[in-house]
Amino acid sequence: INIFHFDRNGHRSRITIGILGCTSGAGVTHLAIALCNYCASKQKKKCAYLELHARNEISQLVPEAKLLSSSPKNLNTVVLPGVQNRPRIRLCGVDYYPAVTASEVPVLLNHGYDYLILDVGTPDEGMLSEFLRCDRKLILGSLAPWKSWKYEALFQKFTDDINLGEGFDYLVQTGSTKELASFSKTHHIKMQVVPFIKNPFHIEKELFPFLGTLSTEP
Repeated sequence: INIFHFDRNGHRSRITIGILGCTSGAGVTHLAIALCNYCASKQKKKCAYLELHARNEISQLVPEAKLLSSSPKNLNTVVLPGVQNRPRIRLCGVDYYPAVTASEVPVLLNHGYDYLILDVGTPDEGMLSEFLRCDRKLILGSLAPWKSWKYEALFQKFTDDINLGEGFDYLVQTGSTKELASFSKTHHIKMQVVPFIKNPFHIEKELFPFLGTLSTEP
């Protein structure tokens, strides 16, 4: 296995994008699926979704996959070197890997994908170390008055160990312009508002600019 995975020109041949939610229900999985489908359908890249938390929610895509395609190739088992055979869901050109373990991550990272989108869940349940290794690190939360303390708590939790002001992208689902400006100024960061994504499996043209900024190499 080529651990470093560079091409002859010295450019990175794959991009890893980790998405971390300040709390459960922040919309990490929804955004991850949308980003996967953008990379696969708009950019025509080989893309994989990795579920790096124990909730095993992505396995619920199986019934939907069966409805979208009756082909047995739609659902299959992947044979990976050094990893026990495990289920993979292929849907709309994206490979979904439910409940990925720590030992499987290095193999999947070197399995020939152009993009790997890591759904890390929350800091308390996901593989934070894998998130920190990603090329792009997206943090998603809300600045609504009753939820903004969760975003604040994430900063306080990692202040001593991690500089969250560099190398990260900060996203919010809800929050007023005033709240966004105030939070950004306090923590010296830039934040983006996530636009409404009606169907993460069908990316509308209006979403191309936003998802494009998230998928580019840092």
